[in-house]
Amino acid sequence: MSKNYLTYCNVCQISFKFFYVWSINISINSLNSPDYCHHHVIYVAHNKDLDYPMHLSYKTARYKDTVYKSYFLAESYREGGKVKKRNLWPIGRLTDTQIAQINMICKTMTDPDHVVTTLDQITVAESKPFLDITVAGALWDEWRLSRAFPDSTQSSLSTPLVAKILTINKCVAPCSHYSIPQWAMQSSVSDVVGHSLEDLTDDKIYYELDQIDQNHEALEDHLFRATYKKDKESYSRINYDLSFSYFVGIKCPLSHCGHSKDGKPHNKQVLLAIMVNDRGYPFKWDVYPGNTAEVKTLINNVDACRGRFGLKNVTLVFDRGIVSDENLDEIDDQGLKYVSALDKDQIVNVGAIDLDALNGVGWDNFKKRLPDWNSYDESLTFKDLGVYEGRRYILGFNPQLRKDERYVRREKIETFEKFLLSKNRELAEAVRSRKFDKTKQSIIHELKRLKIKKYFHDPVLAEIILERTNKQGKVISVQSFQVSIQKKAEQITLAERLDGLCVFVSNHIDRNDESFIFPGQQIICAYRDKTKIEDAFKHIKSFLKIRPFYVYRNAHVRAVYSICVLAYFLNKDLAERRKKNEGIDYINSKNLYEPFRNGDMVTLKDRLSGKMIRKPVELSLNQKEILNKMAIKMPQMKM
Repeated sequence: MSKNYLTYCNVCQISFKFFYVWSINISINSLNSPDYCHHHVIYVAHNKDLDYPMHLSYKTARYKDTVYKSYFLAESYREGGKVKKRNLWPIGRLTDTQIAQINMICKTMTDPDHVVTTLDQITVAESKPFLDITVAGALWDEWRLSRAFPDSTQSSLSTPLVAKILTINKCVAPCSHYSIPQWAMQSSVSDVVGHSLEDLTDDKIYYELDQIDQNHEALEDHLFRATYKKDKESYSRINYDLSFSYFVGIKCPLSHCGHSKDGKPHNKQVLLAIMVNDRGYPFKWDVYPGNTAEVKTLINNVDACRGRFGLKNVTLVFDRGIVSDENLDEIDDQGLKYVSALDKDQIVNVGAIDLDALNGVGWDNFKKRLPDWNSYDESLTFKDLGVYEGRRYILGFNPQLRKDERYVRREKIETFEKFLLSKNRELAEAVRSRKFDKTKQSIIHELKRLKIKKYFHDPVLAEIILERTNKQGKVISVQSFQVSIQKKAEQITLAERLDGLCVFVSNHIDRNDESFIFPGQQIICAYRDKTKIEDAFKHIKSFLKIRPFYVYRNAHVRAVYSICVLAYFLNKDLAERRKKNEGIDYINSKNLYEPFRNGDMVTLKDRLSGKMIRKPVELSLNQKEILNKMAIKMPQMKM
């Protein structure tokens, strides 16, 4: 079969006084003689002084209803005020590849951005993360978050721009603000935001953190409006919760010592609050001093739901640690609904609960003993107790949990008793005097470690005097102790009666005839569905790495938390899109951005000419498919 192809056996540029001479070795198969190949060497004279552009042109001819194109090299020139064209060399038929190759050579003669080179002369001079940053940036733009900063710095690096950079960093490569400028130089974030970041310094970030904090309420309002407009039903139920985050250092006025849930009792901390809608999107958040009681944080947020956001027919769902008579009454007064649960210590105060009826009930007999109870799932059975003193209570019972809690408690008490025997043996064999307070604290510390202090009275230390012979052979008196401690039998008995029990509380008391409009099953479901808000704190702490704080001004602490919430918002949105298409929830997985990790921005360098160009790596079929299914609009980059 005959072929018509173009090869460059020699492409060289010879500089004369007025001309560039290009040598092109063209092999063209004869159209009439497929077995005979004509080899031509074309020398094209290009007038440098007059800058006549050489180009590839063609003529058409028809033969038996078929149109043929015959190509030739031509040169445009101006004569008498008119643009004319002269033919330089006939070529004949060409393939599309040959046409592109010849056009490229012609362009190199007039366009300095085009060069003639070979693949082995192309090297990768630099490669920076790009695609994951672009995805996060596209989500920021889609939610129009830059519009949420009415109080913005009027400079080239504006407040929304810096907030966008900080948020993207938290999404894809979280680090402290000290490392942001370095990360910006090592990534392609400047291409994504379309701005040079040479002026992004520590001082600039500190300044913009103040501005971000001033826009706190505007950010909340923007997220609320955007999510409410997209899905009004997602605000039928709101989840509220709190968590702690600790500090390195002691300078921040907002930080205080308090009960540490992070296992950092010697570090100061702050209390973080967040509200998410029923789909898990955050829309309100706060930072409280580290010694704030959790129950004291709810009322202001209830006021915001009713006042600022104008929410009605909303059910607030919150953890049992926030339950108090004052909080529940305030929600009632605002005309809102609530669902929560009671602490074990609060259960005994509900007169509608008959604990005696559950004596002796366990895994092997609960179905027989509780025939009028309803099954929620394989582990939980429940009974709607109705309304008591204006509130509705639902009693839940998990027989397996009762068994497990009792076993763990007994194991801990036995462990402590063994510890006490060992401690008394050690004290009886003491060769040096022991201090009363230090000895007592060691006992209390073990009780706290095992979390069983409430089941024991204070330890009693009886002094003993021991005679020991020192190294000099002299008999000396050593002060030591024997420790005794009594169990609180009534407290242990009460705890066993409460094992496996839980009580849900709500003000959904409206009835339709004889039944409640809001079934007990839905109340339990609403409370158990708190994983949405637990996911938020897990993500903010573990993946966005808010702990520990390295900023110390109150405004900066609040701003850093705002950035983390914005990052979680974008990551939640990305996870929801992936879950819809792939059926897997990646919100607290390191694989959330994994499909986009291999999409770098590379700088290519031609070693012959020294010229460079920056290009993103071509998307794989899988990446294109994922982005298309998620309907993420990728921005056009200007290189």
